[in-house]
Amino acid sequence: MKKIECEVCGSQRLVKEAGRFICQACGVEYSLPELQSQIIDSPIERNQRLFKRAKDLFRAREYEAARQLYQRLAERGDLSAEFYEKLCEAHLEPLRKDCRSAILTSFQHSLENLWNRDPDRYFKQASQMLGEIIVFGLTVEEIYEEEFQSKAARLESTSMQTLKKEHEKMQEGAGAAWLLMDQAAHLCAETAGDLSKASSYFWELVDAILDDLSINQKRGTIALGDVQEERKYFAKLKDGAKETEEVN
Repeated sequence: MKKIECEVCGSQRLVKEAGRFICQACGVEYSLPELQSQIIDSPIERNQRLFKRAKDLFRAREYEAARQLYQRLAERGDLSAEFYEKLCEAHLEPLRKDCRSAILTSFQHSLENLWNRDPDRYFKQASQMLGEIIVFGLTVEEIYEEEFQSKAARLESTSMQTLKKEHEKMQEGAGAAWLLMDQAAHLCAETAGDLSKASSYFWELVDAILDDLSINQKRGTIALGDVQEERKYFAKLKDGAKETEEVN
């Protein structure tokens, strides 16, 4: 018989308190019906429930708890869960440079799987994930800018050379965060075998990424990137998608 366990951390130490069952390892609470469903539900239903719980934890910014759940789902072969696991890790340590490459790698795997499995739903799910990457990227940009502003206030009486180095550090960090968003948008477009399926929301996300670069370049927060070239690139893709749609 299947043993009841915490779906977040896997612990079987569940203690009943005030009508709820509380995991003694990580503190997650369950109702009796939720525990009973572990026995009754099919593997697919259990995975769907786990994904929903992980999503709720992610939305509540409980990134470590969400990461553990996504990790368990990823171990079962869920590539979307692998992406969200890496995204949770990034939110926990947003300034770690290697987390960005991990996000892009898992994002690409998930996109390829999505397109091969269900092309008609590709852009809906891909856009949701791209949106999460944008949220993370903007968060990192903000962290670097706030750090610079804080240091600049303390460095007013010191050398301009020190202040310049701090400004360059901000530009490098914020620029890398923007590049993550831009590369993710490229992956979305390049993985899709048919851009005519792209939703208006996807193109709105692309515009938001390019607008972010334009604004931050003017403010001096980011130095890299060519806004006009990127706009031309995506405009060409969009025009090509429209032509394909009209032919079909």
